[in-house]
Amino acid sequence: MKSIIITGATSGIGFECARHTASIAPGEQIVIACRDVKSGENTIQAIAHETGHPNLVCMPLDLNSLASVRNFRDQFSKSSCPCIIALINNAGIQNISQTQITEEGFESTFGVNHLAPLYLTLLLMPFMDSKASITFTASGVHDPKQKTGIEHPVFKSARELAYPAEMEEKLHIAGQRRYSTSKLCNILTSYELQRRLSNTAIRVNAFDPGLVPGTGLARTYSPLMRFLWRNVFPLLKYFVHNINTAENSGKRLANLAYSEDYKESKGKYFEGAKEIRSSIDSYNEDFQHTLWKTSVELLGIKQEETSVLLA
Repeated sequence: MKSIIITGATSGIGFECARHTASIAPGEQIVIACRDVKSGENTIQAIAHETGHPNLVCMPLDLNSLASVRNFRDQFSKSSCPCIIALINNAGIQNISQTQITEEGFESTFGVNHLAPLYLTLLLMPFMDSKASITFTASGVHDPKQKTGIEHPVFKSARELAYPAEMEEKLHIAGQRRYSTSKLCNILTSYELQRRLSNTAIRVNAFDPGLVPGTGLARTYSPLMRFLWRNVFPLLKYFVHNINTAENSGKRLANLAYSEDYKESKGKYFEGAKEIRSSIDSYNEDFQHTLWKTSVELLGIKQEETSVLLA
C-alpha cells in the first residue's frame, strides 16, 4: 500500500478528486492534507461512507505557513505508509479584496499557490515511489490567449512576486494578476521539476480544471459576485468553452494523477482530460530556471532535505 496525498480536498474540485480517487485506488492510503482538521475528518467520513474505502486519513497542513509544511512532512514520515505514489497539489487561494501575507511575510497568493506547494513537493521527494506522479492544479488564466477576462500574468522575478511594491493599480486588478501569475508559476515549476527528474520515471504534470463555478475560490469576491459565481455562472457551461462542474474536473484530476491511461505523460499540460499547449511564456526556460532558483532561495531549503538537485 502506498499513499496518495491531496491538498485542498475538503471542498470543490479537491473533494471530488478525493472521492474519485477512493473509487479507483481502493488499495492505497489517501491522505487528506488540510488546514481545518475537522473539515478533513468530515470529508473522510463522507467519502468512506460512499465508497467504503478503508484507508483514508487526515493530516494538518496550512499552506500559509512553511513551518506547517515541515510539520506535515515530519508527521507523514512517521506514518504507516510513507511511500508516495501520487502527490496532488490542488489547494489554492485568490485574494482580490485585500493584500495578505503569509506567516513568513510573502504575499499570500504567491506564497500559498506557488511557494508552499513547491516546498511541500521538495520535502516529500525522498518519500516518492520510483514511478510516482506529481500534479499541480494550474488554470487557463495563465494564458493571455485564453481570453478568460482575468488580468494577464506578469512574471518579472519571484522576489517581486513574494514582496510586491506598493500598487498603483486598483486592488482587484492586482489581485487578479497575482492569481494568474501564480498559476503561470505552477506551470513553470512543473516543467522545471520534470526536467530535473528526467532521468527518473517520476512524472510531473500541470492541470487546468477549467472555470468551475460554485467552488470556494470566489470567497473574497463581493457579495454580488459571489451570488453570480454560485447561481449564474454554472449555467454558462452550456454556452462557454471549458466551464466544468467540480465533479467532472475532480474526476479528471484524479485520473491524471493515478490512472494508467496517463502513465507516459511527463512534463505536460492538460485542459481537463486533453493534453494541450500552455502559454508561450510557460515554455520560457529562463523564466523556469529563474523562478526555481529564487524560490529555492526564498524557501531556504537545504540540499540534504530533498532528493532533487536544487542548484
